[in-house]
Formats: sequence, structure tokens, C-alpha cells
Amino acid sequence: MFSRVEAAIKAFRNRRFVIVYSEDEKEGDLCFPAQEVTAEVILTMARVASGLLCLALPKKRLEELQINKLPSRYRVQDTPFYEPVDAQKVGSGISPRDRVTTIKKIIDPRAKPEDIQRPGHLQLLGACDSILERDGHTEGVVELARLAGLYPGGVLCEIIGNNGDMATAQELKRLARRLRIPLISINALAEFARSLLPKRA
Repeated sequence: MFSRVEAAIKAFRNRRFVIVYSEDEKEGDLCFPAQEVTAEVILTMARVASGLLCLALPKKRLEELQINKLPSRYRVQDTPFYEPVDAQKVGSGISPRDRVTTIKKIIDPRAKPEDIQRPGHLQLLGACDSILERDGHTEGVVELARLAGLYPGGVLCEIIGNNGDMATAQELKRLARRLRIPLISINALAEFARSLLPKRA
């Protein structure tokens, strides 16, 4: 039921969505490269996926902008949430256009900490250095962007099923067919990344 990882990499290069499925969490996220995001992309993700829309970036970038990690208490899974933010001089911050403005500002290498308001409306996730260090959706979308030769960051949103619960694997498969986009697993993406490591003698 899953596509090849190479197809997902090609989709990101061509500004197309990819569904990334976690076997551990039994959840799928609709993903898109941060570098290529538009207001139309944000609107589509909100309507099609319906979950919490986040921007995932390497932790180092969030630290450069002095954006703090949120404390975690009583959680089984330590989702790496950081302070939600807005770019300076946006409107409400929540509209697709405003969120795109914030995303573009955060990934701009010229951006400074004072260019980012806290708190805001864009949810942030901090990725570990490699998907081999932590195999979550956060690392998955960053790894996919990196493999596609794009800025190492991505927008992701959990996909909700018709009954209000998280979409099942079969629902994700049908959605991928309808949208004509790849569906890959985090495990396959991690194995692909591992295959690119230098072979030890």
C-alpha cells in the first residue's frame, strides 16, 4: 500500500503533498516542504487533513531565533513543541496568508529573534538532527525536505478520518489515491536514510 521513498522525494521537489504514516502512532500526516509553501497549500491542508498544522524545523534553527521549547509533563510521547509564533507586522496571524508570511520569515537566514513575535499562531516542532535519532513525523518531514535538496523544514498536519478519529491506514490509502500523492511510512524513510550512510569497512 505504500509508495517508494524516491517517489515522495520527487513529489517534494515538484511542490506536491506527501502523506507520511507512523506505524508506532498509527497516524498519518499530510506534509509539504516549508520552502515552497503558499496560502493555498495551508488552506488545503486545513480542509483535507483537519488536524493541528505545524511547522517542523531543526532544533538548531529554533535556538538561533531564541524560540523556547515548551515544557512537557505527564506525556507518554514527548512531542517536541516550541513556542507558537507570528512574524512581526502580520495581521491576525491565523490566516493562511499570515502563516505563510511567518513561515517564510522563520526560514529566512537573515531573520533575527526580534523579527518573531511570541506567542503567536504558528505551532512549531523541533526536529532532532536525524530521523535515525528520533523516528517521528517531525523528523520525517525535515528528512524528506533535506533529501529533496530543499530547506530542511516542512509543514505537517494530522489527517482526521470521517468518524472524527485519526484516519486509518485504509483511509490514508484512499486519500493518497484521490489526491494522487505518495504515501510512505516513517520506517521506510528511516531505512532509506540509513542506506545512504557510509559503509563501514
